Amino acid sequence: MKKILALFTVLLCGNFLFAGCTVHKDFSVTLHKAFDVNYAGLSYSRTDTLDASKASADYQKYRSDITAVDVQSGTYTVTTFTGSATQKVITGTLTVSNLDKSVNKPLATLSNVTLMPIVGVAQPLTLTDEGKTFLQEQLMGSGSSALLTFSASTNEQPIVFSVDFRFEVKATYSKTIP
Repeated sequence: MKKILALFTVLLCGNFLFAGCTVHKDFSVTLHKAFDVNYAGLSYSRTDTLDASKASADYQKYRSDITAVDVQSGTYTVTTFTGSATQKVITGTLTVSNLDKSVNKPLATLSNVTLMPIVGVAQPLTLTDEGKTFLQEQLMGSGSSALLTFSASTNEQPIVFSVDFRFEVKATYSKTIP
């Protein structure tokens, strides 16, 4: 019986040695995109690329092994503002699209935001499920990128401010070690 148990133990250990193992690791990344807005009219729209691999050395390093991306939250901060105490964003939309702009999804909306009191204070974004899912898919893609478009209308002109959108992202990578 001892010989059978010893043989079974050796076979079991040998199986583990030759089968390898898979390592799963989560890491967090803060992605941000700043928009400088300077328009003479009452409405504006700006588009720029959000590239996860440029925002994080970990994301760049593990990009080919990333198996999941979860956009956990979003915020925006008005970092600079030149305007009156009553100037506000009447309506605003943050849209995410793929790099060729063939698919666009609303990611978040703003409404009736008075700009002066919030300068320098991070404000939460309520992310749409559709936009969040689409952003996650784009960040999982080979380019690790998406386009963000911020469009808004205000009650006064000119429109001169900067806004920084930030997204807290959890990424998971899996690597099989032979």
